[in-house]
Amino acid sequence: GVNCDAEIDECESDPCQNGALCHDQIGFYTCTCAPGYEGTQCEVDIDECESQPCQHNGTCHDLVNSYRCDCSDTGFEGSHCELDILECASDPCLNGATCVEGIKSYSCACWPGKIKSWFCFTGETCFVNIDECESQPCQNGGLCVDLVNSFVCHCLPGFSGVECAVNINECEEDPCKNGAVCEDGIADYTCHCAPSQDGVVWGGKNCSVQLTGCQMHDCQNEALCIPTYQAERHGHLCQCQPGFYDATCSTPTTFSFASRGHLLIELPVNNQSRRDVADQFPSVSLRFRTTLPSAVLFYRGHEAEYLFLELFDGILHAALKWEDVEYPLLLEGLRVDDGQWHQVEVVLNSTVQLKLWDDSCDAGVCLQSSPVPHGAALIPPAFLNVYVGGVEDPMANNTQSQQGFVGCLEDVQVDAEAVLPHNLPVDDSSPVKRGCERTEWCLSEPCFHGGLCVDLWATFRCDCSRPYGGPSCSYERPAATFGLENSTSFASFSLSDSLGVNFNISFFIRSRKPSGLLLQISNETGPCLTLYLSDGKLRIETHSKDTVTLPGNVVDGRRHLVALSFRGGIVSAHQSDTDLELGQLGAPPLLAGFEVYIGGHPSAASAAVWGGCFKGCLQDLQLNSHQVQFFPAENSSLLQELNGTQVGNLLNGCISDNTCKSEPCQNGGRCIVTWNDFHCSCPANFTGKLCEERVWCESDPCPEATTCVDVAAGYVCLANATFDSYAAVEFTTNASVTRTLSSLRLDFRTRDEDAVLLWAVEEVDSLQIAIKNSSLLVDIRSGNSIEGVSFLSQNSVTDGAWHTVSLSMEEPSALSSRWLVGLDGSVNTTLQGSAGNLDFLKNNAPIVLAENFTGCLGQVMIGGIYLPFTSHLPYPQPEQFQQSSSRTVQLGCTGANVCASSPCLNAGTCEDLFNSFRCACRPGWEGPLCEVNIDDCQSSPCVHGDCVDGVADFQCECFRGFIGKKCDINVDDCVRHKCLNGATCVDGVYGYSCKCPPQYSGPRCEWPFPPEQCGKNFTCLNGGKCVTESWGANCSCKPGFTGRNCQININECDPNPCQNGGTCQDSENKFECVCSASYMGERCDINQPVWAHLSNSSVVGAVGAAGAALLLAVVAVTAIAMKRRRATQGTYSPSRQEKDGARVEMWNVIKMPPTERLI
Repeated sequence: GVNCDAEIDECESDPCQNGALCHDQIGFYTCTCAPGYEGTQCEVDIDECESQPCQHNGTCHDLVNSYRCDCSDTGFEGSHCELDILECASDPCLNGATCVEGIKSYSCACWPGKIKSWFCFTGETCFVNIDECESQPCQNGGLCVDLVNSFVCHCLPGFSGVECAVNINECEEDPCKNGAVCEDGIADYTCHCAPSQDGVVWGGKNCSVQLTGCQMHDCQNEALCIPTYQAERHGHLCQCQPGFYDATCSTPTTFSFASRGHLLIELPVNNQSRRDVADQFPSVSLRFRTTLPSAVLFYRGHEAEYLFLELFDGILHAALKWEDVEYPLLLEGLRVDDGQWHQVEVVLNSTVQLKLWDDSCDAGVCLQSSPVPHGAALIPPAFLNVYVGGVEDPMANNTQSQQGFVGCLEDVQVDAEAVLPHNLPVDDSSPVKRGCERTEWCLSEPCFHGGLCVDLWATFRCDCSRPYGGPSCSYERPAATFGLENSTSFASFSLSDSLGVNFNISFFIRSRKPSGLLLQISNETGPCLTLYLSDGKLRIETHSKDTVTLPGNVVDGRRHLVALSFRGGIVSAHQSDTDLELGQLGAPPLLAGFEVYIGGHPSAASAAVWGGCFKGCLQDLQLNSHQVQFFPAENSSLLQELNGTQVGNLLNGCISDNTCKSEPCQNGGRCIVTWNDFHCSCPANFTGKLCEERVWCESDPCPEATTCVDVAAGYVCLANATFDSYAAVEFTTNASVTRTLSSLRLDFRTRDEDAVLLWAVEEVDSLQIAIKNSSLLVDIRSGNSIEGVSFLSQNSVTDGAWHTVSLSMEEPSALSSRWLVGLDGSVNTTLQGSAGNLDFLKNNAPIVLAENFTGCLGQVMIGGIYLPFTSHLPYPQPEQFQQSSSRTVQLGCTGANVCASSPCLNAGTCEDLFNSFRCACRPGWEGPLCEVNIDDCQSSPCVHGDCVDGVADFQCECFRGFIGKKCDINVDDCVRHKCLNGATCVDGVYGYSCKCPPQYSGPRCEWPFPPEQCGKNFTCLNGGKCVTESWGANCSCKPGFTGRNCQININECDPNPCQNGGTCQDSENKFECVCSASYMGERCDINQPVWAHLSNSSVVGAVGAAGAALLLAVVAVTAIAMKRRRATQGTYSPSRQEKDGARVEMWNVIKMPPTERLI
């Protein structure tokens, strides 16, 4: 306006857009925007999608003051695509499967089946039914039938359970009777009948039939009758003894070869096909007896293809040659040429086997075998020829024995066909004889002089010991005596054959002359080989003067066998079954024509260099196999003899000189010739080789209480002596002691701790034996030695026991030497220092014994001369020690009577120990006086128990599970164990445990393993309830049933509860008694009352009796029918004779509580 009084309406131009409301202001305007817009003029459309309100990848579409979410292809819905679309709402899953939601999808979780992890249905919507039989769940041949979410197994007979995994134990009902052992099978069982007792044999399916087939039998020749029972008929079989055949064992099979030969058996050609019928391989079995070490038993085949069995050196040897390969078999270490029967078999299949029945081998059969590639599928054509007892050439060359059999054969079978003697040729020209005639040649000991009898079956041979020979060793080859009565003897001959450089010389020799020529072989230049005696030994010398010596003395008057072997320059001697090599000698060859001299030469002087002529006997002299005959032969067939022997002064036999001709025995002795020696049988009071020594003690010259001892040229009377402190005795020598006094011995017994036993002094020489501080003291100072020798024992010698000290010079002939001391038989000890001998005692030096000594002295000897305590006896021997004191010595050793007061208690025995005593206590006591009862329990002798001490004894109160004196024996709790199903019982302490087989578990191995599960592989029968326990499924049976699966109907009639003759009828979990007319009640235990009014009406009584009889008949028929029906129900079907005869019983099976303690 003019006056600026008119306001301008800025809203007049509608500046606000999009329906906004304009507000005019002075000089400006404002816009109030409609929802969804902004800006000064509301020109800007607000983007509501900027905040991304759409979820799960939904697409946001902006609107005015709004937005829209497009949820397509997201699987979600809602204004913000926040709601998951429920694909399962249409129930797409079939067969009750569970639908599981997904994003834009769903999945069907098909219901699992009840067997393991199988599913009953599959497919996208679970519309495909799974075949539960596809995995073959039914075991043991069961037929599987597929169901929905399940399957059913139709089991074969003998199996049960959901999967037919349970083998029904037909033995659980104990069908086997009379002690038989039941072995379970498949839908069956086998009864192993117990051995016969008291002559009763049981058989039949259940061992319930007493077999009578052997009561009347036709088995012959001690055959064993075996009763049989088949098809309800009794019969028997005959088990033949060796040597018999056929059904009644009446046909002998034994034949023999009296001489070497063979028997040829030609088998029919159709034998080749027998194996197709009888599975028969080439085989030969037989029994034989012989004493020959080598022989062919049989041979099959020809020269290039064969199978044979032979004896070689007493050992069985078989060999097969097949396809140009030989397979030898040898049973080493088992000699079978002992004359006893032996059974053997050779079989050829994929292996060749040699069998010998012998107790020394495992299971009584010794077996050697060798694999044979491409073994005999059929019996080879070559094997159709069977040689028995030998074989003809050239096939015999394939064997080692190469000779026929002599002995007996029996039970010969070729390819399981018997070879019988009555089919064999037994005429005079045949080596075969029926039977087995046997002469025990060696039983009568036909061989004399220690000869060994060798049984050759048809005859015998004596292997004689030298020098014996002949068929029975009764001939002794004669001995030749050389140099009888010191004459000159010899024999000589020339070698008819060359011996060469390898030869043997042997002979018997008997001599007492230590030197002399035995045998010499010489040529024209001189001796080549000489055997001679020197210093009692046999020496062998050659022309080169080389010598070897046979060890040992051969001139002791006894007969010795000398056997020498010369091989390659080595000389050996055979002694005690061994060869002893003596050394090497280079002897030249011994040729024919060489001269042999025996015992000497024709000229005696020629033998002087060899010790002169031989004196003695030679016997059975052999050079190799040639025997030297000194005299004309009585039997020229024994050995090849060397003839042309020249002899001089030889006597036949081994003759002694008359050694008693000079009457050598003195003092009335009787001379006895002892082959080139003599023996003097002396009178009682003389001895020695010539009876020249007098035996003084034979005349009993000594006083009572002394002992006579013979010494050189006399005797001495000895006795122990007792001394007190003042009873010394003195000795001196007589003038005739000439020997060197170089030793001393003294026996003593004392309890003195200090005393002098012996002392002597002669000028500077001295001898002392004393006791010092209970030890033995020895001191010797003599000869030219200044230091002397001394000894002090380590141990006490004052214990009241006897002690012996011995002293001797180490070098008795020396002027001074070391001395040896021995105490109580100990090893001699060499003393330090040196001293001379004790010859100073010969100078009449006094020898004092027992000075200040209380005790006993025994033997005292100086230089081997006794110092006797007997008084002044006139001894004849020149060398003596004599008593020089006049006092009388108390003979004998006696101390105080320490046992007179019976100091030993509890029946102990007092032992006098010379002025002391010791108590020998009875068992159970100890202590110095046997006053202490020994605690016999101190050593804890009871291993498993408490010890109770007694006198010399103890008693053990054993802990449970142990017995024995020391409770050291664990009671074998397995003796009456209850481990089942073949489990092994392991003994424990007061109990046992069962080591189960892999398929069982539980304390007694009564539960199958892995554990059975209810509804899977374990089923309870007869309404039993299956209960899962720690060891698996078990059945809680309804009353009236028992058994592992409640399969056994308990027989309430066993034992019979009905009394007074009532008949029990069993039913399920109960019984019913059918009583006789006189009784009634549940158990027929109530007397039936007699109704008086019935007697007034005979008609009523008759009708009543008839009705009762009819009722009883109906009951009986019903009971029989029920019995027959029950006897044929279930898995056990008894045989007809059991149903008609013996009562069918099922023992009660008591289910063992799982918590029962093992004992």
